[in-house]
Amino acid sequence: MKKNVLKPIVARRSTLLLALLAAAFTACRTAELAVSDEIKTGATAYAVKGRQGFQVGQVLSFGEYKTSQVKRGWTFSYSIPFAARFSGAREKLSFQQLGPGGRSAEVAFVSRFKETELSPLKDYFSLSAYYQNAFAGGIELNGTNEGWEFIVQNVDGGGNSLKNNTLGFVRSSTDRTRIDIIGLRELEGSPKLMTMTNVYGYEFRLDGQTIGAVSTVNNGKVWIKDNLHPELKLVLASVASGLILRTNVEEEALAAR
Repeated sequence: MKKNVLKPIVARRSTLLLALLAAAFTACRTAELAVSDEIKTGATAYAVKGRQGFQVGQVLSFGEYKTSQVKRGWTFSYSIPFAARFSGAREKLSFQQLGPGGRSAEVAFVSRFKETELSPLKDYFSLSAYYQNAFAGGIELNGTNEGWEFIVQNVDGGGNSLKNNTLGFVRSSTDRTRIDIIGLRELEGSPKLMTMTNVYGYEFRLDGQTIGAVSTVNNGKVWIKDNLHPELKLVLASVASGLILRTNVEEEALAAR
């Protein structure tokens, strides 16, 4: 009986130790997300500007992609069907995503859902299971009738088991094209055991092929395959911006202490 009582305590201590080791590692060097070799060729890697600093008037940019001033709490974005449906969520982000060729999209993301919204969220995305720590939203491409919806479950990772996956997808509301999102838990040059408790970025996969990635480490970084349609690039840029801008639930809890 005593062994059973001690087991969860030892597990929590092990998780804390791994988190501390990962933090020490990232503090000693500039941490870089470990991405697949597939995205290292035929893709452009963009350094991100605007993540750090004041949130008031915040603008995020990478390469030819730039957001309007980010609004935390909504104004215009209730016009996006998904955003209106889950307007009770405690964290809200909205902005216009600008891209090359004059393309733009209206974007609204939500997280930290109310307890009463979790079951409708599960049904809306036809999920087999759900986590309370989810990040979701809608993207409307200006000048077209096309919209996209997006969700990532267990978005911060939050677990010391590789089975505790961070998974999600972006889907088109017109032709149902689906891009899978996979959480990445490795840093360049760091043993997997030290980093497996956290998610440091996300990879975008279409038909099993990696077409983009985003790092949420330090200032952030975005990779987008060069051969994609410009509108699909804009969708990936929109989701990447949201993932970089969102508040990590665990970081927020630590800051509040």
